[in-house]
Amino acid sequence: MPPLISVVTICYNAKNDLEKTILSVLSQTYQDIEYIIIDGGSTDSTVDIIHKYSERLFYWISEPDKGIYDAMNKGMDRATGSWIIFMNAGDTFCDNEVIKNIFGYNDLSDYSVIYGDCYVSKLNQLQYLKASNMKKVHVQMPFCHQSSFIRKTRLRFSIDLKIAADYQMIYEYYRMNGISSFLYISKPISVFDATGISTTNNNLLQKEYGIVYKRTRNAYYYIYLCKQLLKRIFLCQN
Repeated sequence: MPPLISVVTICYNAKNDLEKTILSVLSQTYQDIEYIIIDGGSTDSTVDIIHKYSERLFYWISEPDKGIYDAMNKGMDRATGSWIIFMNAGDTFCDNEVIKNIFGYNDLSDYSVIYGDCYVSKLNQLQYLKASNMKKVHVQMPFCHQSSFIRKTRLRFSIDLKIAADYQMIYEYYRMNGISSFLYISKPISVFDATGISTTNNNLLQKEYGIVYKRTRNAYYYIYLCKQLLKRIFLCQN
């Protein structure tokens, strides 16, 4: 029996971006999809757009939250599917057959994360971004979360992190289930809108990676500390 897929969209004041995401999700030919939209209490016409499609949504809400990862946790709490993918405002699937091609013909019961490549959309240009080898999970997020399906779990995103909680989540999946539980699909899954915070603040990202290394007892944490020490020494000398 084909699994139920939960697609979750997070948005806030996204009147210019949300509708294309909604249409991309609703255009998927795979039948067993529930669509959830978590809005952070938008003050523009975002909620009007949600109302326009509300009859085709499994669940939606508009209320203040504590940031994007708090909103993503709300989506996970409401999801009833076996698998979850986050397709946030401005993001789209590569085509209408993406979910069907992955889940419609394959037995994926042995896996906890399925991921693929993506296109990055920035300044009206598309760049193909191939997922990294999973062996790099000790160092960085190896793929775009908009191009990954995660099996539903009790894990939740750490809301004290601003841009690296998805990396911490994926690393926890890796720690629990091992690299063999990750399946790479060598095709693009999503078109990722690169105007988000995690694409524009590399210093904060590296700082939060250090926090994740420490929390997950990642051996790379000690390399990270050495790099930070060398950086400070270099700055002091100059």
